[in-house]
Amino acid sequence: MANLSAVFTEKERTNWLKTWLAVDIAKSGLEQFVENEAKTIHTNIFNNVWSINSSQATCSVCQTANLLKCPTQGVCNKHGAHSTCTSMHDNAAKQPRPCPANVCNQVQDEIVKKHKFKKPSWKNTIAQQWTTNPWQIAKAYFPPDGYAGQCSVQETDFNGIISFMMNCKHFDNKFSFPIAAGKPNTPCLLTKAREIGRTVRHSSQCKVTDPDLQDIFTTLTDLLSDATCLTHDVTSQEAVKKLAELQKDTLKITTQEMIDLLKAAQDTLKKVQNIADHSLDEMQMFLEQCKRDLNTHTGNCKQVLDDHTAKCKKAIDDHVSITVESTYEQTCKDFRGHLIEFYTAEINTVSVSPLWEGLDKPIFDIFVQPKLSLYNIEKDGSRTKTNKAINQYKDFFYSDKKLKRVFVQGDPGIGKSTFLTKLVLDWCNAVSVHNSDNKATFSDADTLKDFQFLFHISLRDAIGQRDVIEMIKAHIIDNIYTGDKQTKAFELLHQILERETCLVTMDGLNEWADHLNQYVVPRIPSSHTNCVSIITTRPWKMADERIKVSVIDRLLEIEGIADSEQLIKQIILSLQTGNNRTFNEFMTFVNERHFMHFLTSPWLQALIVNVWMSKTDVRGSLCEMNCVLLDLLFKKADATEGSFKNGCSIECLSSTRYIKKQLSIFNALANAAFQLTFSSNKSLTFSEQELRKYLSKTHLQFCLKAGVLTARFISVNVTQGLQFSFTHETVQEFLAAFHIANSKHVLLANFKPEHKYNVLEMSQTVIYLYGLHCETGNKLLNRLVDGDFLSDISNGLSFYIKLYRDKSAFQRDKYTKETVLKSNPNQMNCDARCLAISVLFQQMVIAVLNEAKISGQKEIFLKCMDFTFNEYLHDSDSKTLKQLLILNKSNVRSLILESNVLEESELLSIMQQSKNSLERLKTTVTSEIYKALHNLKIKELHFIGQIEESSLSNVLPSLSNLIYLSIEDSNLLERTLLPGTIQDIGLLNCTCTAVFLRRLLVYLSSLKHDVQLYFEAVTVTDSNTQICQSEELLCDMKNIHLDIEQGNNYLYDTLRCTQIGELGLLTSNDVSLASTILFTLKKLTKLYLWDTHSERCTLQLPATLQCISLQKVKCSAEWLCSLLIALSSLDHSVKCELWDVVLQPCADECGDDSQARISDLRSEIPLHDMSEIEVLVKNGSVELFEIFRGTNIGILNLKTAECASLASKILYTLKKLTKLYLWGTYSERCTLQLPATLQCISLQVVECSAEWLCSLLIALSSLDHSVECELWDVVLQPCAEECGDDSQARISDSRSEIPLHDMSEIEVLVKNGSVELFEIFRGTNIGILNLKTAECASLASKILYTLKKLTKLYLWGTYSERCTLQLPATLQCISLQVVECSAEWLCSLLIALSSLDHSVECELWDVVLQPCAEECGDDSQARISDSRSEIPLHDMSEIEVLVKNGSVELFEIFRGTDIGILKLKTAECASLASKILYTLKKLTKLYLWGTYSERCTLQLPATLQCISLQEVECSAEWLCSLLIALSSLDHSVKCKLYDVVLQPCAEECGDDSQARISDSRSEIPLHDMSEIELFVKNGSVELFEIFRGTDIGILKLKTAECASLASKILYTLKKLTKLYLWGTYSERCTLQLPATLQCISLQEVECSAEWLCSLLIALSSLDHSVKCELWDVVLQPCADECGDDSQTHVSDLRSEMVSLDMSQTKILVKNGSSELFEIFRGTNIGILTLKSADCE
Repeated sequence: MANLSAVFTEKERTNWLKTWLAVDIAKSGLEQFVENEAKTIHTNIFNNVWSINSSQATCSVCQTANLLKCPTQGVCNKHGAHSTCTSMHDNAAKQPRPCPANVCNQVQDEIVKKHKFKKPSWKNTIAQQWTTNPWQIAKAYFPPDGYAGQCSVQETDFNGIISFMMNCKHFDNKFSFPIAAGKPNTPCLLTKAREIGRTVRHSSQCKVTDPDLQDIFTTLTDLLSDATCLTHDVTSQEAVKKLAELQKDTLKITTQEMIDLLKAAQDTLKKVQNIADHSLDEMQMFLEQCKRDLNTHTGNCKQVLDDHTAKCKKAIDDHVSITVESTYEQTCKDFRGHLIEFYTAEINTVSVSPLWEGLDKPIFDIFVQPKLSLYNIEKDGSRTKTNKAINQYKDFFYSDKKLKRVFVQGDPGIGKSTFLTKLVLDWCNAVSVHNSDNKATFSDADTLKDFQFLFHISLRDAIGQRDVIEMIKAHIIDNIYTGDKQTKAFELLHQILERETCLVTMDGLNEWADHLNQYVVPRIPSSHTNCVSIITTRPWKMADERIKVSVIDRLLEIEGIADSEQLIKQIILSLQTGNNRTFNEFMTFVNERHFMHFLTSPWLQALIVNVWMSKTDVRGSLCEMNCVLLDLLFKKADATEGSFKNGCSIECLSSTRYIKKQLSIFNALANAAFQLTFSSNKSLTFSEQELRKYLSKTHLQFCLKAGVLTARFISVNVTQGLQFSFTHETVQEFLAAFHIANSKHVLLANFKPEHKYNVLEMSQTVIYLYGLHCETGNKLLNRLVDGDFLSDISNGLSFYIKLYRDKSAFQRDKYTKETVLKSNPNQMNCDARCLAISVLFQQMVIAVLNEAKISGQKEIFLKCMDFTFNEYLHDSDSKTLKQLLILNKSNVRSLILESNVLEESELLSIMQQSKNSLERLKTTVTSEIYKALHNLKIKELHFIGQIEESSLSNVLPSLSNLIYLSIEDSNLLERTLLPGTIQDIGLLNCTCTAVFLRRLLVYLSSLKHDVQLYFEAVTVTDSNTQICQSEELLCDMKNIHLDIEQGNNYLYDTLRCTQIGELGLLTSNDVSLASTILFTLKKLTKLYLWDTHSERCTLQLPATLQCISLQKVKCSAEWLCSLLIALSSLDHSVKCELWDVVLQPCADECGDDSQARISDLRSEIPLHDMSEIEVLVKNGSVELFEIFRGTNIGILNLKTAECASLASKILYTLKKLTKLYLWGTYSERCTLQLPATLQCISLQVVECSAEWLCSLLIALSSLDHSVECELWDVVLQPCAEECGDDSQARISDSRSEIPLHDMSEIEVLVKNGSVELFEIFRGTNIGILNLKTAECASLASKILYTLKKLTKLYLWGTYSERCTLQLPATLQCISLQVVECSAEWLCSLLIALSSLDHSVECELWDVVLQPCAEECGDDSQARISDSRSEIPLHDMSEIEVLVKNGSVELFEIFRGTDIGILKLKTAECASLASKILYTLKKLTKLYLWGTYSERCTLQLPATLQCISLQEVECSAEWLCSLLIALSSLDHSVKCKLYDVVLQPCAEECGDDSQARISDSRSEIPLHDMSEIELFVKNGSVELFEIFRGTDIGILKLKTAECASLASKILYTLKKLTKLYLWGTYSERCTLQLPATLQCISLQEVECSAEWLCSLLIALSSLDHSVKCELWDVVLQPCADECGDDSQTHVSDLRSEMVSLDMSQTKILVKNGSSELFEIFRGTNIGILTLKSADCE
C-alpha cells in the first residue's frame, strides 16, 4: 500500500494532494444522483413538449445550429447583416430552420426555461441526441466551453457536475439550502465545493494549510450528507465514508492507484501557469520511487514467479481474454441501458380512449392481467386447448427445454399489443429496476432476467422489411443513435444476437407480409441460436398452412382480461376529472342498452366507457357504435353540425351530427379504406403517396386532425418518413364495408374467392356489411363462399362427428379449433384445418345475424347449411343459431345437436323440409325420428340414447347413402341391419351381446370395401354362447380396422381366432386383455398401440403382422427392446412405427433387478437379425435412439429434422441399414455419419440449405458402392445476401468441392426440383439421374451436358414439341419410364442419341404418343413430318431400342431407320413391330419376350445376326417357323433360347393345329440351317425334339441338363460342326456325337475324370481331326469315398486312352490343373495348345 505523506517533503503539499483525492471521491459520490436527475429532467421536458403537440413525436435530424438564430451571443462570430458566420452556422446544413417534427424548438425552449440565467451552453450540447441521451441536455447547464466531447457523467469533471446543479432550476428543491453563488448572498455548499475544485486544480503553490484542509473535508462531507436527497443516496454515503478515512489517514491506497493519482495530478499541474517546479520534481521523484518499489518487489518474487511460470502465462492469457470480453460486456451494458431508456420513454403509456388515440395514461395505471390459455400442438399437427391457466412467464419460455418461437393469438382489440408492451416494461424493471412500485404482469418477472436483451418490433411498422435484424436497426438502433454510433451499434447487434440470449417480441404478424412471399414469419438467421421470439397475431393467421407445425414451439391465446370490472373502473377513473361517475352507473347503462356483448375486449370496453362518458345515446349495433365513434372524431376536427333530414340509405348514419357536413370526406375515407383493405398489397399502414390517391391534401389533414387517421414517424431514414394508419383496424374494416354498402352491387365483381379462407379474413367487414345493407351482404357472402369452401366445412364437420372424443376440446373459441385425437397423421393437418374453418364460419354467421337484427335490417336472407349446437355455445349464440336454422330449415346439410335446443316437432319439420339436403345428423332418437329418417340421403348419423333395434333395423337399410353410424349410451342385443354403403361405425358407452358383435363383424366382413370400427367403453356380455361363433371364425375380416378403448374380457374373447385385418388398442389395459388373443388373429396385418407400457413386452404377435404402430405411447426401455426382439422373430419384413414414443426415465429407483434386465435386453438386441425391420420415428429422444445403437435394422424413416439430429449419433453403428428416409428442415452442413451398408437415402418432404445438400452428396460419394439419393420433394432455402459472408463462403466452398468427388456410383432421383437444386449438380460426375417429371427434365436440361460421368438417364412425364435435352457424351442409356410425348419430341430425342459416338440404349417402357390430330395445326404437322423424314438420314446403328408398351404409331417412327438392336418386351410389341422390322436396314440383334402361338410371321431384316428369346412361351409351330425364317438368311445367324417354354400340344388343340405343327417339324430338315448358331439355356425334351434331324451348324448348351436332353438328338444333327458345353457332369459321358463334329468346347465345366476321359475316347472314335477346347474345366476330386468301383472305372478309362489313337485330337487348355493334365499322361494326342503360363 502507498502512503500520501511519502509524496512530498512538505506537509502542506501533502494536504494539497489529499484535497485532490477528496474532490475525486466527492465527484464519484455525486455521479449516480446527478445522472438520475438528468434523466428526470429529460423526461419532464419531453412530456411537456408532447402534451403541447398531442403526440409523442421525436426527432434526431436537427443539429444544434439549426435551432439557434444567427447571430446568437456567445456562440456565433457573425458581425453585421452581410458577414458570414464561421463558427456555429458555417455550412448550408447548419443554417437556422424550424424542426420538421415540431419537437426540437420546443425542447430548446424548455432548456432555456430551466436555466437560471437563460444562457445555456449551446456549444456543449448535441441536439440530435436530445431524444435519446439525457446527458446532452444536462451539458447545456455546464460552463460554456470544454465539455462538447463528454457524453456521460463519468467523463465529466467535478466542476461540470457542480455547475449543472447550480445552473439548472430543477435542483432548487433537491437541497436543504438555497443555491446561491455569493455576492451578495452567502455562498452555498455547491459554491464552496466549486471553489475547492478550482483551488486544487489552479493552485500555483500546490499547498493547502491544515485549517483549510479541515474546512474542505467539512464542506464536501456536508454536501454529500445533505438531508433532502443525498443522505439517502447509497453512493454518496460511500463517498462520505471514504472522506472520513482519508481525513484520518486510514484510507487504503494501492501503489498502482497512487501512480494513477499522481499522473492525473501532474497532467493538471502542467496546465497551471507559474507552477513551482519543486512540486513537480517531488511528485516525479515519488513516482520513480513507487516504480522502484514495484521493481524491488518483482525481484524478490522472481523465484516464486519462476516456479509458477506456466500458471502465470495462463493467467496472463486469461486476463487478455477477460479484458477483451470486459470491453464487450461494458459496451453491451451501455447498449442495454440505452434500450431500457428507449423503452421506458417511448412505450410506457397506453391509449385509454378510442375517441382520442392521443389520450394515453401510464400503462401501469391501466393494465389488467390478461387471461391466457395454452394450446397443445399435438404430434399429428392438431391443436388442442388445455385447461392450464398461464400465470407465469416461465410458461411462455420453458417446457422440457427452452422454447424458441412462441405465438400469442387473440381477437382484435383483445389486448395483444398492450400485453406485449407490458412485457417489455417488465423486462426493463427486471434487468434494471426503474420503478419498484410498478407491478409486473406475473409474479415470476425474474424469469425475464434470463434474456440479456429484448428487442420489441411493431410489425405493422415493418412493411417491406423481411429480416428481424433489419427491423431492429430501423426501429430501435436508428432511433437511439445517430451517425457512426448507428453503425457501431449495428455491428454490436450482430454479436449480441449470436452470443447472448435475446428475446424478440413481434407484434401483429397478421399485419405483416413478406413482399417476396418467401417467409411467413420475419426471418431470424439460424446462427442466432439463442434468440427466442414471441409473436402476436390474429387467430386466422394461424390457420395459414405455410406456418408449419415444426416452427410453433408454443401456442397461447389471449381470451380477454382477468378482471373486466377492474379495467372499466380504471378507465373511468382515468377519464373523469371528478368522482361523479361510478362503475354501477356504467353497468346500468350497459344493461339498459343491451351492450353486454360488447364487453368482450378491452378496446370495446374503452369505447363504450368513452361513449357513456360522452353521453351519446346509441341502440347497440356494431355499425352504430362505429358511427358514434367516427361522429365524435369528426366533431373534434369540425364541430359544425348537420343532419340527414330526409333520412339516409345507411340507417346508422341517420343519428349522427357531424358527418353530414363532411360527407364527401367520409365517402373518400371509406373509399380509401376499401381500396387499401382489398388491394393486392393489403396493409394496415400506408404512405402519404398511397393515401393521396383517394384523399386530397385538405381531406388528409382533416382526418389527421380528427384522429381517424394517425401518422407515425418510423425512422430517421428519409425514405420511410411518416406512415399512416386508421385509428384501429376495425374502423378501417367498417369504412370498407360502408363503401361496399354505399355503392350497392357495383363493387361485388371485385370479390373472388382467391383462396378458401378469404371470407374468414374478411369476416369483420362482412359482419358490418350485414348491419349496413343486408341485400349487398347476402350477395357478397354468396360470392365468397364457393363450393370448395363449403366442401371444407363439410369435411371438418365429418371429422368432428366421427373422431371427436373429448368435449373439452371444443370450447368457446372463435377461430382455431383443430381438436382431434388418435387421427391419421397424414390427414391431420387438412382435417383439423377444415374443422377450424367450420367453427370460424359458424361464429361469423352468428355475429352476422346478430348485427343485422340489432341494426334493424328487415330482409335477412342469410344462407347457412351447417349447424352445430353444443354445451359450449353461449345461450345467446345458441338462440341466434336456432333462428338461423329456422330461416334455412329447407336447406340443412349438417345438424349436430349436443344440447336440447329443438323441440321434437321442430326437428321433424327440419328433417322433412331438408330431406334432399340433410347429410349429417347427431341427435337423441325417438320413434317419430325413426320414421322421419326413412329414405333420407343422409351420410353420417350419430344416435344418443337407447335405440329400438327393430325400428332402427327397419330404417337403416333405406339409407342408401349412409357411410357413418355412431351409437352412444345404448344396449344392443340382437342384430341391427345395416346398408351396404356403411364404412365407419362407432359404439360409445354401449353394452352389447356377443351375438350382436359377431353378427356385426360377419356382416361387415361381407362388404367389398374397408370398414372402420371404433369401440369406446363397450361392454360385451355372454361371450360363451356358441351362436354365430363358427360363422364368425370362418369369415375373412381383413377389410375391418377395429379400434378399442376400454374394452372388457368378453369383448376380446369374442374376437379370439377371428380374421380381423387391423387392430388399434387405445389403453394399456386393452393391450393387456388383447395379449391373450393376439396370436390367434391369423390375418392381422397392422396393430396400433397407445398409452403407457412398462416391464417386458409379452405380446404374442401373429405371424401375419406386417406393421406395429405406436401412436402416443409412454413405455420403458425394457418394453420397447423386448417388442423389437419379438418383431425380429417374424420371418418376413415388418414395419415398426414410433409416432410419439416417450421412454420412461430409467432412474436408480427402478432397482438393480430392473436395471439388469434393461441392460441384458439392450445387449441382446444386436444379436438378433433386424434387417427385415423398417423403423419409423416421428418424435424421438436421445434415449430412444440409443436403443437402436449397434442393431442391424434394415430401413430407418426419420419424420423430422430433430429426429435426424438425434439419430446422427448412432447411424454409423447400424451395420445392416440399407435405406434411410428423411423429412424436415435442415441447414448448415450435413453431419450425418452414414453407415457403410447404406444403399439408398430418400429425402421425402425436405427443406434444406444448399450447403447441407452438398455435404450430404459428398458424404454419399465416400461410400465404396453404388447408392441411390432420392429427392422427392426438396426445397432449397433461399441463399440471399443477408445470409452473411460466412454462410455464402461455406455454400460456395461446398459447391466447388462437389465436382472434386467421384459421384459416379450415385443414382440421383428428383421429383420436385428447382433451378437452384439442379445447379448444385452442375459439373458433378453423378452416374445415374432419374427425373420423375417433365418439369424436372426441363430444369435439368441446363446442366445435363456438364455431367461428365452420367451413364443412365430416366425420364417420366409429358413432353411436347422438340426435345431440347443436351445429352452428355458419356450417356449409355436413356430410359423412358411412364412418358406421354409427341412424335416430334421422340424423333428429336432419337436424333440426339444418334449423335453420340458410341453405343447407347433407349428404353421405352411405357411410352404413349400424343395424338397428332388436325387441330395441332399445319405448322406442328410440318415439324413432325420433318422429324420423321430426318430420322432415316441419321446413323442409329449404335442405338439399342427397348419397347415394353408400344403402339402402331410408335413403331412407325422407327420405319426405315437403321437402329442396331431392338428389344421387344411383349408379344404385342413383336406383333406391332412385325410391320416395320424388314425396313430396319441395320438391325443386327433382336430380343423377344412374351407368349407366341400359331405361325411366326416376323419379317426379319436381311442384316439380322442374332435373335434372342429371353422369357418366351411359344408353340412348336411358331418356333419351327422362326427357325425356317432364320435359315432363309444368307449369312450366319445366332438363335439364343434363354428361357423358352413350349406350349403343350395336347389333343384339344384340334386336328388342324396338330397338322400344322407336324408340317412345320417335317419341313425343318428340308432347310439348310448350317448357318444357324443355336444357344439353349433352359430347354425341354419337346424343345430339343424340334431340332431332331436338322442341319444346324453350331449348338451351345448352357447347362448339363440341356446337354442331357440334347444327347438324344445330337447324333441326328447332320451338319453340326461345333458343340459348346457349360455345367456340371459326373459318371461316364453318354453324348452321342455326330460324325460331322469338328470341335467341342468346354466353357465353364465341372466334371469327373471319368466323364472327361470317356468324352476324349468318344472324340477319338471320329475318323477326322477334332478339337477339344478346355477353357475353364475343374475336375471333381476323386477321393477315397468315391468307392473302389469308381476308382477302377477311371483307371480303366485312362488305360484305354493310352491304347487309343488320339493323334487326330487337338487339345486346348486355358485354366488347367495337375489332375487335369495327369489325364493326358502317356496319351498320343496330336496337338496341345496351352493358353496361359500357368498351364505351361
